[in-house]
Amino acid sequence: MDLLCCESTSKTVAQKDPTLLLDDRVFDTMLKSEIRCLPAPDYLATVQKDLTANLRKIVVDWMWEVCEEQKCQEDIFPLAVNYLDRFLSVNPINKNHLQLLGTTCLLVSSKLRESECLSVDLLVIYTDNTITSEELLMWELLLLSILKWDVSAITAHDFLWYILKRLHMDTAKPFVDVVIKHCGTFIGMCARDYKFCSYKPSVIAGASIAAALNGLEYAAIYKYDLFTKLHAITGSQQEDLKSCQEQIEAMVEGHKRKRKEMDFEMYEKPYDKTAESDDTTNCWI
Repeated sequence: MDLLCCESTSKTVAQKDPTLLLDDRVFDTMLKSEIRCLPAPDYLATVQKDLTANLRKIVVDWMWEVCEEQKCQEDIFPLAVNYLDRFLSVNPINKNHLQLLGTTCLLVSSKLRESECLSVDLLVIYTDNTITSEELLMWELLLLSILKWDVSAITAHDFLWYILKRLHMDTAKPFVDVVIKHCGTFIGMCARDYKFCSYKPSVIAGASIAAALNGLEYAAIYKYDLFTKLHAITGSQQEDLKSCQEQIEAMVEGHKRKRKEMDFEMYEKPYDKTAESDDTTNCWI
């Protein structure tokens, strides 16, 4: 599998504490805590009557674009999506409120993990002023109430460095930085796809690492029994890890194929200056 890497440069963040990364008590606590904050994998069928997977994808893609534009830390987006999925797992809403909920999730997520959180006024602008700051603040209280103020959810990003350390990879080497960047892309893509709600963050993290190393042909070169080691590290079934990895790779290949088709259509389409000027007036923000 050819790797797809489309990350943006994020703000400078603190380095990982090697003492914590090597502490098995911390890692075990994370594995236990991730269960607490999992959404219902079938909430669109059992809880929501006015929403579809496509509507969720539209709003989540918009949340991704906001995070990309604002160069948020990579864990802001999957954490916000976790809030959204957990809220929708227990509370039915009208589809007209879905973007308002997504905006609220971005606000709370950035407050928790960004050094400079996304402002209310900025987020209102990103919605084309379809919501008000008063509505956003009111929904912030609603979200926190529904989540019982339990907003310190574990994301797949949180597991990456812990798993890599236990795979005995030298995290100071540039090669590992490449793996982390690709994993960040894969985790973001998983958050945008409803079917990955059924996987635990540790499984998505392990499968993302497997997909990245597979793309870099690491396992083939070093004869590395990766899934046996990932099972021993995370306790997840090898079948779940393999299934998640295969779906990630299929999603990446589909995304690459779609981009190639779009590029081909762009070169095939005759140049139309009028159409070009019209497109610029329909910017999403």
